[in-house]
Amino acid sequence: MNHQINGLSFQLNIIAIALSGLFLLGCGSGNPTVVDEVEATPPTSITGWQMVWQDEFDGTEVDSSKWSFAVDCFGGGNDEAQCYTARSENSQVAEGLLTITALRETFSGPAVNDSDPNYDPLDTSKTLDYTSARLVSKNKGDWKYGRFEIRAKLPQGQGTWPAIWMLPTDWVYGPWAGSGEIDIMEAVNLTTVTNGGEPESAVHGTLHFGKTWPNNVYSGQDYHLPEAQNPADDFHVYALEWQEDEIRWYVDDVHYATQRSSGWYSQYTDENGATANAPGDAPFNQQFHMLLNLAVGGSWAANVNNTGIDESVFPQTMQIDYVRVYECADSPNTGAGCAAIDDAAIIVPGHSAPEIVIPDTQFGQGPTFSLFSYADTIALNTSLSFGSYNPDGAITYQVGSDDVRGEVLEITKIATIGNVFFEYSPRVDLSHWQALGELVFDINIASITQGTEVLVKVDSGWPKVGDMSISLPTNLNEWQEVRVPLASLVASGNRFSPGSTVNLADVVNPFVIEPTGPVVFKLDNIRYEYQVAQQTELVVYDDAAVAPYAFGLFAASGQLVEEQVDVGGEHKIVTQLTFNTNEAVGFYQSSGTVMDFSSFNFLSFDLNVVTDPREVRNMKIKMDCQTPCSSGDFDITPPDIGAWTHYNIALTDLVANKGSSLDLTKVDTPMVIFPKWGDQQGVVLQIDNIKLIK
Repeated sequence: MNHQINGLSFQLNIIAIALSGLFLLGCGSGNPTVVDEVEATPPTSITGWQMVWQDEFDGTEVDSSKWSFAVDCFGGGNDEAQCYTARSENSQVAEGLLTITALRETFSGPAVNDSDPNYDPLDTSKTLDYTSARLVSKNKGDWKYGRFEIRAKLPQGQGTWPAIWMLPTDWVYGPWAGSGEIDIMEAVNLTTVTNGGEPESAVHGTLHFGKTWPNNVYSGQDYHLPEAQNPADDFHVYALEWQEDEIRWYVDDVHYATQRSSGWYSQYTDENGATANAPGDAPFNQQFHMLLNLAVGGSWAANVNNTGIDESVFPQTMQIDYVRVYECADSPNTGAGCAAIDDAAIIVPGHSAPEIVIPDTQFGQGPTFSLFSYADTIALNTSLSFGSYNPDGAITYQVGSDDVRGEVLEITKIATIGNVFFEYSPRVDLSHWQALGELVFDINIASITQGTEVLVKVDSGWPKVGDMSISLPTNLNEWQEVRVPLASLVASGNRFSPGSTVNLADVVNPFVIEPTGPVVFKLDNIRYEYQVAQQTELVVYDDAAVAPYAFGLFAASGQLVEEQVDVGGEHKIVTQLTFNTNEAVGFYQSSGTVMDFSSFNFLSFDLNVVTDPREVRNMKIKMDCQTPCSSGDFDITPPDIGAWTHYNIALTDLVANKGSSLDLTKVDTPMVIFPKWGDQQGVVLQIDNIKLIK
């Protein structure tokens, strides 16, 4: 029942729940409805199925040989409002029924689930407004292929979210959802009437698969009972038939949906750290176990229909008459041969596995990193792929056309949940953009609902997300440039997970856009750029090199030794260069990235010469604009031995230097330093506080 938002506003920590082992759950109270006893035999419409596991709930308590229980206030990984407890108030077996009861009450418990190393069942650090229960069959009922039948009566009301679902027992293809999830039945907000329409009555059958969250996908189908029946009004049989390469969904023996392995896939990280396609019909070729629970609110139930949680409808119950599991006697190893198939059932198309992108060592480099910009027939960067979180079908996108600009990205959103993102599946180090980079794009809004924000994000995987709300154009149907400093986005962090933010050294989605409400808009020229013109100073080195700059050296002979030395005092960490050669230079350079320094006035730095045995103590610097473009060797007056000295070198002097070809609009190496070439042996110097200033 996991419904995550990729990149974004309802992004949730599903990996934690997906990795969970045994859940601890309790027994509850209530006034269960008495139902007629049903014999544990397969439906008459199918043949060949043999019972292998069942729970008829005939006793007076949950059978601990078949189920374990959850105890936590984690929120289910979907920002749900319930604590799962082991109390009789929340689950009960009586009169042939399991009754799970969701109550409106304040309750405190563990803030994490039992997969977290910090889990403590006695922890009461998190408080939520509802309680409920979850049963899990892991290591007590685990199956690969078969028919699964559950006869149940569902709760009703805004904010209710009952689920009968399955998770992998061994997570062979990595964390959720790379190893898959099978939702036999989910429903939200049953009987709720929205805007004078018909009462909510849909049940859903869904598969989750693909890659580790947040790069997962899902596909599924909803179903409505005949004659306007509502699943909250009576018991119905929810069933799933699972065989090699195919999964089918049923309600009361009506086959309503089929998914096939041509529409699912699993991509995982292999032992070498590379993305690989899982074999066969993975991930649905391993053992799975069953979960039964009633959640409250969360990223799905609380964001559709009338939104939120109607506390007046509680308590609510999900009642289960039986759980029965069969295997196909003819071919238990594949599950094939016992299918009950209706040709009218919907074939859900699913998703094809995306092409595995081989990491590009130049991907994400400057001076401009283009993500989306129409040129010839290519708009999206060829190393990126489009993605979207869209559980309610609320957001659509396409590459369309603009009368003036040509190809643009068109996005329409009609509700609150959903986003569009650009994915780079190998992940990329973009840390060199953090200090000086900006996320830049053009936006044109055709219509927008009052109160709607537009969030932009960069995503390292939940909860490592940075987001900011952008300023929107004053006038509709006019293009406006938006600039988001990446340093500000990192500092802003994740509004939905305080204390978390993006790690620009490990980015999977370099661009996410998420409106918070209905809007129609276009985007163009999405890119990263270095922005130096508005900087009053540009720091190259201060206790450490500032990205995109890094130290480099060239030694034609001998050895130049570079060290980071703590000298204490105001200088703290400095770069120390020891010349065991007569032919070497040290420099700070941005690999492949050029910047426009024409708005700066001075190259500023501090220099200390520790040792200099030469008779003539020449000292030189340079500024390069992708060699051979250079200022040439520029003489500076050497400082006294052991005396830190501050230098401000006018950039106009570097341009005017004899032999200079320096172009200040294309600088890649702002600082090169060395004793006179051919006479360097034994010199030890230290340098600090390298910057461009105005």
